[in-house]
Amino acid sequence: MTYQVLSLKWRPQTFNDVVGQDHVTQTLKNAFAKERIAQGYVFTGPRGVGKTTMARLMAKGLNCQNPIENEPCNMCPTCNEITESRSMDVLEIDGASNRGIDEIRNLRENIKFPPMNAKFKVYIIDEVHMLTTQAFNALLRTLEEPPSHGKFIMCTTDIHKMPATIISRCQRFDFNRISSTIIAVRMKYILDADKIKYDTESISAISLKADGSMRDALSILDQVISFAGEKIEYNQITKVLGLIPYDLYFDLTISIKEKHAENLIQVLNNIRSLGTPLEDVVNGLNQHLRNLLICTVKGAESTIEVNPELQERYATEAVNWERRDLMRFSNVFSKLEPELRRAAQPQILLEMNLLKMLEMDQTVSIEEFLDSTPQSNASPKAVQYTIPERKKPDPPTVSSKNNTDKKKEPIKKNIPKKEHPKHESPKKETPKIEKKDDEIGSLDLENIKSNWHQMITKISSIKNSIAMVLEHTMPTELNNRKLVVAVMDQPRFSFDRLERNLHLIESTFEDVFKQTVRITFLFNEEIQEDIKHEVPESSNRLSKGDPVVSRVIEVFDGEILR
Repeated sequence: MTYQVLSLKWRPQTFNDVVGQDHVTQTLKNAFAKERIAQGYVFTGPRGVGKTTMARLMAKGLNCQNPIENEPCNMCPTCNEITESRSMDVLEIDGASNRGIDEIRNLRENIKFPPMNAKFKVYIIDEVHMLTTQAFNALLRTLEEPPSHGKFIMCTTDIHKMPATIISRCQRFDFNRISSTIIAVRMKYILDADKIKYDTESISAISLKADGSMRDALSILDQVISFAGEKIEYNQITKVLGLIPYDLYFDLTISIKEKHAENLIQVLNNIRSLGTPLEDVVNGLNQHLRNLLICTVKGAESTIEVNPELQERYATEAVNWERRDLMRFSNVFSKLEPELRRAAQPQILLEMNLLKMLEMDQTVSIEEFLDSTPQSNASPKAVQYTIPERKKPDPPTVSSKNNTDKKKEPIKKNIPKKEHPKHESPKKETPKIEKKDDEIGSLDLENIKSNWHQMITKISSIKNSIAMVLEHTMPTELNNRKLVVAVMDQPRFSFDRLERNLHLIESTFEDVFKQTVRITFLFNEEIQEDIKHEVPESSNRLSKGDPVVSRVIEVFDGEILR
């Protein structure tokens, strides 16, 4: 007798034999029971999940002479003819090779004739998405109103290639990928029936390799039986299936975790010696990282599709990993898989990415980062900065404590000097200059100090991060429209932030005081001690709210958007 492959030998002959598609089988059985049979059906889904098999079962169910509980009996002549593909009333058409308008015209002419031996004439069009646009258009009218004895069942793996006008005239059933657990149960049933010994790890590996396709699983099982004979063992089938042992993946991730470059290179050499395609290596590594990631959740190891021993091993190893690290690694290798197909040197690309993992530091949460960052007022040295050189000619600058005496004198001497010209100049100058000098006279240092909080409040509505820094500032000198502002108890990056936003500060000053000035910021530790008490307390700042929010804004140079 001619050998029959497992996928044909164990092809379901009743609805109850179909596994993994209960939502379809139950619906069709109920339709038979209530005699609610549509004129057209569309079965869509991945390859090898039972679409064509379900179409044949439906043809049997429609034409069976002695149905048993809405199931074909598989004993009557009609059922036998359909099973053996020799029925004159059930026609299977390959859409890939019969895709033109002429074939559809012949179909339209033939469906007018009643069936010869069965109740219905059934047309099963496989890979229907391969039909041309003209062929689909020719099928429309017949599909919508076929003769009472005509039924259409169309199968496709690419439903998006079918016209919406065709789909709308049919009942659509979406077939799902079959879970590896269901595939494993089905393979065990077949192996037990054929009296072939096996181990659980082998069955699990084959079911994962099948990727949701029962036909692929049975084809792989056929190949494994040919290699292993009467006893299937995991160590033997890894060569046939091109699988990488789990031990290598565990060694790989442990080497990365412990940053052990020598062990990582040795693991890469072992993987290369297996001759497995690099795409399969990365795919397996992604699956391994996914299992580790799931096992970081307590009690979730039972959900991963491996044998109990591996589940326990994954749970033990996941304890040593930070979940965010695994997510970063998975993100890298998920992007790597498609890149390998386009790379000129895929082996080097894989090795470089794995070696890069050795240099990645452990993920730190934002809370830990904020707690470990030094506070801004840590030491007096943090505020010993000088203003930029372009501002040296205006106010006296201080770069060290050696010239602190020179620093205080200009402040005390310049304040009275500014008051005399304010009253004397209008009598001596021309009218235009007199107007400007009057404006200068109305803008005195004491007025700026007493209303400084108004400018801070106005800036807070525009850019709150700048307002928070300005809380620690105070005007100290006004000379010829040049305003010197002391910055107190702030780190260097806060000073730079003020410099970068100088235009905003000066324009806001003009809006508040109705005068234009040139503002210079100065870090001056000695002045800080004298005027620290002058910082206004009436300004209601967000920095007085949540301390975590204030710390985040300070560390990351951020701001609150309203």
